[in-house]
Amino acid sequence: MHKLEGAIRDNTEAIAKVLTEEQGKTIADAKGDIFRGLEVVEMACGMPSMLQGETLANVATAVDVHSYRIPLGVCAGIAPFNFPAMIPLWMFPTACAAGNTMLMKPSERVPLTTVMLAEMANDCGLPPGVLNVVHGGHDTVNFACDNKHIRAVSFVGGNEAGAHIYQRAGKNGKRAQCNLGAKNHAIVMPDADGVSVVNQ
Repeated sequence: MHKLEGAIRDNTEAIAKVLTEEQGKTIADAKGDIFRGLEVVEMACGMPSMLQGETLANVATAVDVHSYRIPLGVCAGIAPFNFPAMIPLWMFPTACAAGNTMLMKPSERVPLTTVMLAEMANDCGLPPGVLNVVHGGHDTVNFACDNKHIRAVSFVGGNEAGAHIYQRAGKNGKRAQCNLGAKNHAIVMPDADGVSVVNQ
């Protein structure tokens, strides 16, 4: 993960160019997309020490408690079109650092950024088959929800698709994490200038 972090930093301009060409963000917004994802890559670099488990000796007479953190196995990530770098970088570095393999499905509208990031991760030393990118639409999503080898599905996107994924993955005994239709909330106090708030 440290190598991937460095590779992303060294290639930010190239990643931003690809992201801008396929998604339409400005270069500045594309760099923000990348840097917000990079923060999670940095966190993933420290995961091995967080995942060691714990031992509590003598919790009772002749009783020690040991906790183990065990990888799930195969995980799937389904990313939206609006953050082609940030969301995949929220998904695959943590899954891989935790010892899982990852099936990453980018939005069919913006696949190139995810492919570029996956190629960088593989070039940085991820073993073959640990990170895999698959393309497609509904059938690919349903495959991830139905396949018995995939143990967890992470999704970011709209409410309708997320409800479908959550229900279908859950029906098949998978862990499902769905971030649906995210909005930023704010509380506007009675003494606030309404025009100023709306314009911000």
